[in-house]
Amino acid sequence: MSDDIVVIRVGSDRFRAQLIAEACRAEGITVELLTGDDSGVDPFMAMIQQHRLLVAAGDADRVRAIVDRGSPSERRH
Repeated sequence: MSDDIVVIRVGSDRFRAQLIAEACRAEGITVELLTGDDSGVDPFMAMIQQHRLLVAAGDADRVRAIVDRGSPSERRH
């Protein structure tokens, strides 16, 4: 298994980014959430630099699957 770190973008919605990070942790995946909105003070900044997760390369596919579970394209009726 590689020790490389992968960056996965999770969008500009801070609440959703936090939910995704917690969902990963609940599945035993170690992640670090990097926010782009100055701790919620400037939400516009998150639109420029999206929130991101740092994750071990070996867990990246599992994290992407968690991110995709909650994406708007997955919730079509």
